[in-house]
Amino acid sequence: MLIAALSVLAGCSQPQAEPQKSESGREEDFDASDAALAVSGKALDDHQVKFEVETTLPLPVEVVASVSLKGQAPEDVYLGHSERMKIEDAQSTFIVDTSKAQQPLPTGDYEAEVSFYPRWGAENGNAAAKAAPELRASADVSLKGTGSDRAAAERKNELQRWVMGNLGMNEPWNRETYEAKLGKAEKGPSTMSHLHDAYYFPDADMTLLVNRVKNEVTVWRMGNVTE
Repeated sequence: MLIAALSVLAGCSQPQAEPQKSESGREEDFDASDAALAVSGKALDDHQVKFEVETTLPLPVEVVASVSLKGQAPEDVYLGHSERMKIEDAQSTFIVDTSKAQQPLPTGDYEAEVSFYPRWGAENGNAAAKAAPELRASADVSLKGTGSDRAAAERKNELQRWVMGNLGMNEPWNRETYEAKLGKAEKGPSTMSHLHDAYYFPDADMTLLVNRVKNEVTVWRMGNVTE
């Protein structure tokens, strides 16, 4: 069985038998110390990951299912995608589509993780699960994603973090200075006004909208935009 092959976090071992239910449908004799969670993950294509989950929690409950690039530091811009899922059976299967991620995901090794938080995970499900501890289980999976490499994705995130942390509105503009930090820019027209130009920086996937009369950066935008 899957549960025997996977390590389960939060100090839990293997799930025991599924809790017995009374005729009224309520869980009987749930022991929080027996709560356990396990998962396996499989890439179905470039973006979709199939989760197979086993648990001994009183059901139904809600969990967070995430697919995250491995080896990220806490201060990194997050590369991954998470969704809330409802678990209704002791053995459940569902799919997480990472093409919905806010940031396009590069080719690489990922962690498919399922997390249960009793404070809200049982709120819209089985109240008996509130007695359980937080649980996490994970499995490794490889994704092709967009086909870009990890180094390029991490570089883009580093540059975006620099812009967001250092560049405010109406900053002095000097193309050479910004290209030295963000890489070569592509100049184009801006629809913000006839006084503005749009400078798109592919390495950062960001646009600086520049007032050429005042020689100022009016505002920055994510992606290749004109206003």
